[in-house]
Amino acid sequence: MERKLLFAPSMRCCDLFDFERQVKFLDGHADFLHIDIKDGNYVKTFGVGPDFMAALKKAITTPMDAHLMIQHPQEYIEACAKAGASYITPHTDCIESDAFVTLNKILSLGCKAGIAMNPAAPLEGIRYYLPLLSKVTIMIVDAGYAGQKVITQMYDKIRTLVQWRKDMGLDFLIEADGSMNAGVYAPLYEAGADVVVLGPPALWNKDPDIEKAWEIMEGEVNAELKD
Repeated sequence: MERKLLFAPSMRCCDLFDFERQVKFLDGHADFLHIDIKDGNYVKTFGVGPDFMAALKKAITTPMDAHLMIQHPQEYIEACAKAGASYITPHTDCIESDAFVTLNKILSLGCKAGIAMNPAAPLEGIRYYLPLLSKVTIMIVDAGYAGQKVITQMYDKIRTLVQWRKDMGLDFLIEADGSMNAGVYAPLYEAGADVVVLGPPALWNKDPDIEKAWEIMEGEVNAELKD
């Protein structure tokens, strides 16, 4: 069976003046809802918080992934779990001293554990706790800076991770996040990525109408993956 590329729209990008409609549409079409939680410290921008997820949870059925772009993710884990996160995904460099404690805490709360890696982060740093993970997010740009070009060396990082997954008999998802747009889907898919995070360039900037924007995005993906 042909592998399908899964979509995780970043929900903080929804138009606040069309929010209800966009949420309902994305809930019916996306595979995951990506929630960027930022503290203005780990990255110099702010995202949404657990209260945002708690409000969404009342209206959606699609799994939510809490991407913790924060310096001390351990302080947010319980709140994210209570708010309805299916996945909780801290960054590797923020849990180096207590990775097993942090990931086991996520699992103990009934959530799936993910990990996010900035481009310079070495894969070797997660090898020993890969069996605890349901998802690895490979940042294909440095986190927190808009308008970057994709760092193409990350395709090799994904290929290595695919090989490790096979060698270790694991089944975690591999997600790519950052500067997603036409021209990136095919190399990510060929490298072995399972999920792509959709931000404004990939989705919302395509058209003011979310249905039309999704149609354009899907058309770009399908055109690349058929070539």
